[in-house]
Amino acid sequence: MLDILTHPAVSGLLVMTIVGALAYKLHFVDISGLISAFVVGFTIWYTGGVASFIIILFFFLSAGLATKLKYKEKAKQNLAQEGKGKRSWKNVFGSGIIPMFFSIGMYITSLSVEIAAAGWPFLMFGGYIGAVATTSADTLASEIGVFSKSKPRLITNLRRKVPRGTIGAVSLLGEGVALFAGLFIGILAFIFALLAPGLVPAVSTQEQLIILVPLSVLTALIGCNLDSLFGAVLQNRFVCEICGAVTDKDFHCNYETKYVGGFKRFTNMHVNLGSSGMGATLGIVLGAGLFVWILGGLFFWIAASSSS
Repeated sequence: MLDILTHPAVSGLLVMTIVGALAYKLHFVDISGLISAFVVGFTIWYTGGVASFIIILFFFLSAGLATKLKYKEKAKQNLAQEGKGKRSWKNVFGSGIIPMFFSIGMYITSLSVEIAAAGWPFLMFGGYIGAVATTSADTLASEIGVFSKSKPRLITNLRRKVPRGTIGAVSLLGEGVALFAGLFIGILAFIFALLAPGLVPAVSTQEQLIILVPLSVLTALIGCNLDSLFGAVLQNRFVCEICGAVTDKDFHCNYETKYVGGFKRFTNMHVNLGSSGMGATLGIVLGAGLFVWILGGLFFWIAASSSS
């Protein structure tokens, strides 16, 4: 009986049933979001194991709590998540499908001794951490950053102050939250790999263990800002002629907004997919030890944006 209950398929179904029921009761997701979360969560549990699942569970729960934080106040300012804060399948897949693919990648690459010996499982784990850190940082920064006392600035021109809720806006509070998200996920992965290495077989050397925290922090910060950049440049944008905010919503301040730019079919879901994919790519690059290239690119972007 114990063997049956501890089988990944059975335990995964049990865990996701409990988590799904809790998430639905707390109004974190609607029905479509619940089904999508079940697919993503179960797949990660089965292919990535307990540690990988707990890492993405942090994102899922923290995102839900951050969305509900002072929801009425955010709703009055047209800054709240639509659907009374419930995430739909678009939100879930936009944030979870890239980590799910990398979890599957970890599982597949670990099946071959030669591929595993070449370090591919760790690269997949780096991609997984990068994707989850990016989506966590972006969601928490968006939901909590709106409470910043100072006006946010536009990601493409850091000298320009913009209204709260503007697509592509960043704030010091948001950046701090993104840093915390990356740090927390990195520490979580580090603790699992250090104290329960059997749960994180992808981490097999001390060098890999050491870079987990900086990998998570860097992908969170860079990926979060890439999300803002994609939003400012590519996402469909509408302007509120009442308050001047640039948003992706058809209505703002109780009035219909005006389309001003971006690709009409490039929605927030596409932005999330793109930034999550870039976060995963950065995780792979950092996992391969190429920190100097990432740090150099980050410095160049900050210098160029600040001087424009």
